[in-house]
Amino acid sequence: MKSIKTLLLPLLIFFALGAFTAYAQTPIVVSTTINLSEYDVIFLTDFFDVKADKLSSAAPGFSVRIDGIPNEPIYLKVQAVAQLRGGNGDAGNDPLVSGCTADIRTATGSLFLTARDFAKGGIAALIPSRCGYSENTALKKKIRDMALVTSTAPPGTYQLLIDVFLISTGRQIAGDSRTINVTYSAASEIFVEINEPKTGSIINSLNPTFTWTCTEPNVTVRVFEAGLNHRSPQDALTGGNPYLEQVVKGTNTLTYPANARRQLQEGKAYVVQVEANVSTTRGALKSISEPVVFRIANDNLGKMLDNFMNTVPGNASSAYSTLRGEPAKWIPLVPFLGNMTLDGNMLSEGDLQLLLNQLSTQHDLKLDLSVENQ
Repeated sequence: MKSIKTLLLPLLIFFALGAFTAYAQTPIVVSTTINLSEYDVIFLTDFFDVKADKLSSAAPGFSVRIDGIPNEPIYLKVQAVAQLRGGNGDAGNDPLVSGCTADIRTATGSLFLTARDFAKGGIAALIPSRCGYSENTALKKKIRDMALVTSTAPPGTYQLLIDVFLISTGRQIAGDSRTINVTYSAASEIFVEINEPKTGSIINSLNPTFTWTCTEPNVTVRVFEAGLNHRSPQDALTGGNPYLEQVVKGTNTLTYPANARRQLQEGKAYVVQVEANVSTTRGALKSISEPVVFRIANDNLGKMLDNFMNTVPGNASSAYSTLRGEPAKWIPLVPFLGNMTLDGNMLSEGDLQLLLNQLSTQHDLKLDLSVENQ
């Protein structure tokens, strides 16, 4: 699955926390190590009290280590820029926050900074006295209002810039920028839909090919057997172990593999479902396709009726689709139909196909369909 790196966003909103990989300016060589936990969806309120406008000093999964600092005080200049999906509107494109820290000293030449250090009262908190402090209050409010509704970081592009300066000379000795693309505000935004097979399909092959559309590149495909005791596709999904459970990466197609846990069988019905997982600060969330029912059979009669009924307007087609979706009819139709007759005369499959062909040419045809138990 494509990873969406969103952990830093809640830190950006208050004090523009971030990561910086310092570049060297001879003779001073400064290096940094960034430690981040990565999520697809981040619940902003886990890291930031939106109502109180306060960053949590216990925000997890973030730290920055700076090595090679000369034996003199430094300060950091921090700037955060946010471009929300759909634009910032009246809030404009001025930096979300910009400011500098107080003097930072270390006797060891190294610093290990966490969220606590960037929060109010920390050694890397921004102050107005050194280089001024500014906020895009309109943009900050826009982000806060979105978070109050969804509890998650709003989608968009966020850039963090941090420069390291010597107090003595004001010379910059390190600096870097990091851009974060936030794609989703919730797992429900991830679209997953099976294209093939269509629900109710009859497939002759024991190794059918599944295709799907998904906004995520990595998914899990599961196939379950549909039994006559299952009254819905969901019953099949929860009623037993899957025949197939396979992670598919970077493609939207899968042919039923020969090494699957169990092989498909002639004359049986199955349910396939595709699932995309997204990691969040509160654990994994799922976005799941609608289940699709298909049959493995050489069901010529069923195909004839399927093809014809798909072209018939009105309620008859809907009633037929409902019939085909009944669990008791998930296996081929032939064993259940018995003899076919028209006006008392026996019909073969060929006779039925001719009749359907004739009916399909009658554009003013009004067809009623009813099902009776005999």
